[in-house]
Amino acid sequence: MGLANNKKGLVFTILAIVMTVFFTTMFSSKIETPIDSKASLIEARVSLLDSYMNDFYSYAEGAGSVTGYAAIQGIIQDMSMTRSYKPGFEQEMANCTLLGNLTSTKLCPGMENLTLIKYLDTMKKLAEDFLNIKANYTVNNINITQGLDAFSVELLINITLEIIDDYANLTDTRVVVSPIIITGLPDPLFMLNGTYNQSILQNNLNKKEGDWNYTDLQNLYYNNTYRNYKQGISFIRRIKGDFADMTDYYGLESIVNYTRVSYHENHSMIDYLYWRNITFPCRSPTSPFPYLVGINGDILPMNGAQYFQLDDDHRLSFGINPGNTTRTCTP
Repeated sequence: MGLANNKKGLVFTILAIVMTVFFTTMFSSKIETPIDSKASLIEARVSLLDSYMNDFYSYAEGAGSVTGYAAIQGIIQDMSMTRSYKPGFEQEMANCTLLGNLTSTKLCPGMENLTLIKYLDTMKKLAEDFLNIKANYTVNNINITQGLDAFSVELLINITLEIIDDYANLTDTRVVVSPIIITGLPDPLFMLNGTYNQSILQNNLNKKEGDWNYTDLQNLYYNNTYRNYKQGISFIRRIKGDFADMTDYYGLESIVNYTRVSYHENHSMIDYLYWRNITFPCRSPTSPFPYLVGINGDILPMNGAQYFQLDDDHRLSFGINPGNTTRTCTP
């Protein structure tokens, strides 16, 4: 957790610097120019208020990414302690992000001074102290979704900002979208089911389905990385424990290190299949295509007498031909 705390502190420092630059720029652009009439004074003030509103929402977007990442860390830490999935993940994520609580009676680990309210209150106070801008905000709603790629999620924060000033009163409601990169976070599936832990790391292959081959399988295996696979299980569904069979556009999958687990003759080494104890029938002597096969040692080396095993769907997805397979279990 030390590295995570250092990352949080670094990002908080960066946001503080951004705010300092913002206020310095505001002062230099709005105050250094001589104002020679009341109309100009009013115009400059209204422009300042308008700029503050826009920058408040820009700051809220960045703050959402920081506090959202910390909230997911807190939720995963709580999962590790309770040894259970989070079927109500969305609500707990909203509570944790905004208030630092998983529920009304339970704290979200590691969220002290990292809540969205903490960040937005800091922005509000700086505006009041340095620019004499009095403003109130309301966070109307927080949702988490996944709509960009398999290795990030998005926090959708609906905020109303009201600025009260002698020269103009401004009110606006906007939805800011805060991206949260999930790379480096622990995989809940490994954490709750596995015999070893693994963090989510994106592969560097940049391939689409249909273009994978056995060298890509080797890359995923030896580097402990993940690929986007539509029949896989997305990060959010891994947290919720939602393993229903479905096409998941943002599904993830990694390869289990078969030298670190117990051998089961009917198991495929795909993470969400192996850790959930999904079994496959063996190849029948008369079947033209096997259901579960061992991959020959020239692709992935054998572990003693044990082959690396894949279900047939994944054998095909990695372009491995039947000649590079062997039967490893008894029908």
